[in-house]
Amino acid sequence: MDDKDVFKVPTLSRRSSRRQSISSNFELTRFRKRKLNNENDDISNDNNSDTISVQSFDISGNEKKKSKRSLLRVSTSLVNLISPGRHHQKQQQDPDGFKVPCSPSRQPTSPYKPPQPSPAKRRQQVSWVDSFAGGQNANTLSAFSHVDIKRQEAIYELYQGEKDMLEDLANVAKLYRDTLVTLGLMTASDVCTLFGNIDNLIPVHRDLLDRLEAQRKPDGTSMSVGKEILEWTNKLSAYVTFCANQIKAKEIFDEKKNEPALNDFYQRCQASPFSRKLDLWSLLDGARGRFVKYPLLIRSIAKYTLNDREEAENLEQSIKEMETIIQEADEATGLARCEHAKSLLIYLYDDQRVSAIQDSQAFVCSGCMKNTKGSKLHVFLFDKVLLVSRSCTQSGKQMYQIYRQPIPTAELLVQDLPDGEVKLGSFRNAFGQGGLTGKNVIRLSFMDTEKGQTHTLIANDEHDKRQWMQAFHKVTSNIVVVPESKNKDKPSS
Repeated sequence: MDDKDVFKVPTLSRRSSRRQSISSNFELTRFRKRKLNNENDDISNDNNSDTISVQSFDISGNEKKKSKRSLLRVSTSLVNLISPGRHHQKQQQDPDGFKVPCSPSRQPTSPYKPPQPSPAKRRQQVSWVDSFAGGQNANTLSAFSHVDIKRQEAIYELYQGEKDMLEDLANVAKLYRDTLVTLGLMTASDVCTLFGNIDNLIPVHRDLLDRLEAQRKPDGTSMSVGKEILEWTNKLSAYVTFCANQIKAKEIFDEKKNEPALNDFYQRCQASPFSRKLDLWSLLDGARGRFVKYPLLIRSIAKYTLNDREEAENLEQSIKEMETIIQEADEATGLARCEHAKSLLIYLYDDQRVSAIQDSQAFVCSGCMKNTKGSKLHVFLFDKVLLVSRSCTQSGKQMYQIYRQPIPTAELLVQDLPDGEVKLGSFRNAFGQGGLTGKNVIRLSFMDTEKGQTHTLIANDEHDKRQWMQAFHKVTSNIVVVPESKNKDKPSS
């Protein structure tokens, strides 16, 4: 090749491959290091060690070296990028190699599991003997008689119950009521109705607890508690308002508990240790249950108070006052239940608004019974009137339409009919299935049958009929037990 042609741009052939790179036609000379024939040669003695040999120049322009990557090597590289398992093995063999993170989509994921509920906070059921014998008084326990031990146990039960009740009320007021207001899960009026005057109950139990603690000696015994209990008894009057409010509180609780936000809140609170696995209503109703239990607790103390006459008289007087307050609470609760039942009634005609409904002061009972045609009817029994109604829904609330004419209890006639006397007249029996008779049948009517229509109702079972008859005995004496008919067809064997 001439020297003139060295710097001349070569022309490409028409038949050259498309894969041939343009840069392959511009092969520059490569500098290669001289290879030493003998490793033991002393390079430092060679004066020309930094010179370049003529043989190291590759000036052959005709020779074209093509560097092509093998398809196998490319595919292997792609597989290493896609499959993290093999790449992970390669990393273990060559830790200094290039590391490709695993794909997040291929990382193993487990489904969400809610956390396990916290263990319930269990209260220690320790008797007075256990607490007394557990200290330094084990030797002096033998000095107590059987009656003395029973009396100390009764006082300790009252004392420990007050501590538990005070803790429950504090939790309800702080963790339930205040949280519902803070989170805005319920309106202020609904919260006030649901929890009532719970703030007035907390000082009542705290006062009794302080009085009992003041009478306890360092060894845990209590000698005289009758005077303290008698002075405290009148404070139980706060429960009259609380019990009367329970009717509306229960309605609010049942109405709101199915809302998603409130239901989630109640479930979280019930799973917490402070609730002891009890729902909100169980905690609220527990205060009322404690209230009606006081006469029984005080009577247990008085039972084993034999030698101290003044102590026994104070306890008996406190029991009488407690029973009087409980009676007032029952009357207030009955009146509230009566007013609540009246608010659920719907009058279809003006003549159904009899004065006996407004004059009623107590709600005896209510329940569902069927007539002879199989229709379900809801019966309300007040102290002054009997109402038969049909269930309906109005504005999403359960209501009851008065069916036919109300019957005042002063004019009510109740007939207890034997089984098999009344034939059922349903639509199904009209097509060849007649002859069926009813069981547990009660007939309700006016004493003067011209004033209104008679209701022949069927109770759910024998026990339900017995409960209805006991309720009718409370409001009227006009009850007739109809004897079994002698001409009644006996069933064929």
